[in-house]
Amino acid sequence: MQLRKVCVEVMAKFSREGGVKPLSLVWEDGRTLTIDKVKAVEHAPARVSALLPVRFTCVILGKERWLYFEPERQRWFVEAKSE
Repeated sequence: MQLRKVCVEVMAKFSREGGVKPLSLVWEDGRTLTIDKVKAVEHAPARVSALLPVRFTCVILGKERWLYFEPERQRWFVEAKSE
């Protein structure tokens, strides 16, 4: 299975202590998807090219998905199947 990096717009809440919690993302077709729950946050490699990402394990539409943040580039992305 081939994967591609899809950069997404993310609405997030930043705490006074420096934490970040993604609340929703805008998919490439313009749909806004609510992030129901963030289950884990960890430094973990992506399966696509990325620069030291932070991986958020999220529940979106009842399914577990990975949302990545690249601090060095200040951008969010998800991995999607290539068409």
